[in-house]
Amino acid sequence: MKQKVLKDMFAPKPVMVDPEVKEHDKTSQETSDECSEDEPVSKRLKTSNKSNDTVKRKKSAVKKPLKCDICKQLLESPSLEMFSGDGNEAVEEFIALASETLSIFDADSNGEGEWDDKPQHRITNFTVYDEYGHLCPFDTGLIDQNVPLYFSGYIKPIYDDSPALTGGVYGTKLGPIDMWYVAGFDGGEKELIGFTTIYADYLLLQPSDQYVPLFDTLREKTFLSKTVIEVLEEDYEMTLEDLINIVQLVVPPEQCQPFSEETLLKHAQFLVEQIESYDLAAGEGDDLLITIPAVRGLIKLAGVTLGAGGSQQTTSGKDQKQRRRPVKAREDKVPGKTKSTDISHATVTPLVKASFEGIFIDQMQDTSRKKRCNECAACKAPDCGECGHCKDM
Repeated sequence: MKQKVLKDMFAPKPVMVDPEVKEHDKTSQETSDECSEDEPVSKRLKTSNKSNDTVKRKKSAVKKPLKCDICKQLLESPSLEMFSGDGNEAVEEFIALASETLSIFDADSNGEGEWDDKPQHRITNFTVYDEYGHLCPFDTGLIDQNVPLYFSGYIKPIYDDSPALTGGVYGTKLGPIDMWYVAGFDGGEKELIGFTTIYADYLLLQPSDQYVPLFDTLREKTFLSKTVIEVLEEDYEMTLEDLINIVQLVVPPEQCQPFSEETLLKHAQFLVEQIESYDLAAGEGDDLLITIPAVRGLIKLAGVTLGAGGSQQTTSGKDQKQRRRPVKAREDKVPGKTKSTDISHATVTPLVKASFEGIFIDQMQDTSRKKRCNECAACKAPDCGECGHCKDM
């Protein structure tokens, strides 16, 4: 009995709800549901448009990085530097070229036959920049895209290869640069990098302190291309493994890391472009470096795009000129001993022919015709039917 009384005391008591309040809550809920269903469509669209506008404002609030409209460099990048400017003694290009300190003729020399060629000089303490004064590398395709790049420095005579700031004249805003090139594939110690403008040709000596970081990467590539081309000229059967072993033993220029297989793959596109340009200067009897097994292996391993550096660009104005990165012509290389290809066209019997081929095997001409690889730019070019390469295909 006591347990039943305690159970009744602690049992939950039912809550009494007033019928009028319950009916009122039910009516208000049904009214709110009807209002949401009867809400006009225009109001819903207006709400959705407001949400879309909010998203657009958020997207527009994200600022795109500002780029220079000439050199395409990020204006807010910490690596972007401005040209510090020239001194008061710097003069324009055509005034500097008329200076007596740059003349290679004496007072008694008339210089006949030399006036038709462009003057050639050397330049040291140079800096390359665009119209706004942004320091720019000149090996990234800006010149190929007809972007006007200028340079300043100390101009010296062609016979003075000292980087000292003596015996010359300061030049300001030389150019624009019409073409840049690499030369010196004749066994020398250093590669030669040059600029060509409408007035003269300039061989680069030493960059300014401000331009050194941009020039070091280019110097590594050009020195490597010089080394590779000279090595390939010595052995037309070289494999990629042999080329890598030789490159690793080469002493790099100052402020450059030792060469390795990664260095070769890193600059593979530039190397192949230089080799293609070097082959354009080949004679009728010269073999092409692009066909050497080491080069073919490098192309496949690095995924090089053939013909990427051979596009023809034109300058503004009346004069149209090919603007590519040519290398030194093969005539500048000391010619080596070559086998004579002069043969006799006499008709003999098969027995005499077999005897001659067995005795004079080195003197007999190889009559096997070459086949197109259909990969390089030279093999993809149309057959002209006149040059030695097309006649041998």
